[in-house]
Amino acid sequence: MPAMNQLLNLLPTLALLGLALTGVEAVPSAVAAGHKVYTGRDHHRHLAEREAIRVNGGNGHTKKRRVIHRDGKIIRRKADGTQCRVRGQAGFFSSSITSTSSVTPTATSTSSVESASSTDAAVSATSDAAAVENWAAPTASSAAPAATSAVSSSSSSISSGGWVNAGSKLGAAWPNGDWAQSTDPNYIGNYIGQRTAWYYTWSPFSVSSGDRLGLEFVPMLWGPKQVSDWYAQMNSWPSTVKNALFFNEPNQSGQCDISAGDAVSYWMNDFLPIRASKGIRLGGAATTSAPSGLQWIKDFQTACTGAGNSAADCTMDFVPIHWYDTTAENFKAYVENFHSQTGLNIWVTEYACQNFNGGAQCTDQESWNLHTEMAGWFDQQSYIERYSPFGVMADMQGVNQNNALMNPDGSITSLGGWYITSA
Repeated sequence: MPAMNQLLNLLPTLALLGLALTGVEAVPSAVAAGHKVYTGRDHHRHLAEREAIRVNGGNGHTKKRRVIHRDGKIIRRKADGTQCRVRGQAGFFSSSITSTSSVTPTATSTSSVESASSTDAAVSATSDAAAVENWAAPTASSAAPAATSAVSSSSSSISSGGWVNAGSKLGAAWPNGDWAQSTDPNYIGNYIGQRTAWYYTWSPFSVSSGDRLGLEFVPMLWGPKQVSDWYAQMNSWPSTVKNALFFNEPNQSGQCDISAGDAVSYWMNDFLPIRASKGIRLGGAATTSAPSGLQWIKDFQTACTGAGNSAADCTMDFVPIHWYDTTAENFKAYVENFHSQTGLNIWVTEYACQNFNGGAQCTDQESWNLHTEMAGWFDQQSYIERYSPFGVMADMQGVNQNNALMNPDGSITSLGGWYITSA
């Protein structure tokens, strides 16, 4: 009986112990699951976004991003000089150089890259509201292409740093990262063909597979927020790098949005040195096709020499431009005028048959007509060194799908196929 009494006294304790063991078994297995490990290729990834907004009553597209004020205008940056200064319409540097061109409404587009960390970047393409800032049309005398400027593609193209399709002006504006394999439809090698010779990523990050295939990589210092990435990637650039691009859309609110005067210090301190140290040709900032774009380029050169820098140091080797509208005639007139006003050779690094004025979009045939006509015209102009159409991406982010060079599944479209074989 004593033994039986002891056993009965232990029953509550044993019951509690059983409940405790049951609770341990019920712990979710998720706590033991490992997290995904990201590789360096994920750090390279660029995400394209397009967000439509209304600006001062006009239809436009702009990318909202963090913009932090910085002081100072010339030569030396402060310790916090890696942040863009917020610029209002009346807040940019004023120049005595003015354009005499008339103004005709059209639409414009921009692209942006924003780093989430020192190695994560994002690309977006956006458009100005045409009712607010419209491109400056040339005078009648400058609208028609000069016959003397038409030369063969082979004689007008600059030397290529790559070895594939050397001499071709066609490039790929590539926001698709560096992780696709050769068996994937969105592999960069599928977008080379007989014409693509170079590429850029809106950033200083290259695509290793493209480098191995012989494409020339053109790094971009998208804006002040990319300065740390710029220095971090510089020593990893492939030997194909012979040209570089400066700020992206500095005249556009929601993009880099920095005054010409404030941009001078970044040019002098962070961009110019690679001309001497690496022998790289320097492209200017890629502005929108609003009148403020052309004026920004003029103001920059005035501000740079006005700060005491030599004309040679302030001179761009070429200038990139962006253009979005619906007629080849307006496109040609804009490019001609920009070249005439600046005296600089041109890279057209974004363009599409896209109406941002609220009107009808280009039909498939109209898009084809614009792309085929402009590619042929670009190849014939001695002052146009390079061009890259907007659309090598699965999601066109609000731009007319008829411009797409890549299908949603990553495969090449018929227009993309035409560019890499026949353009």
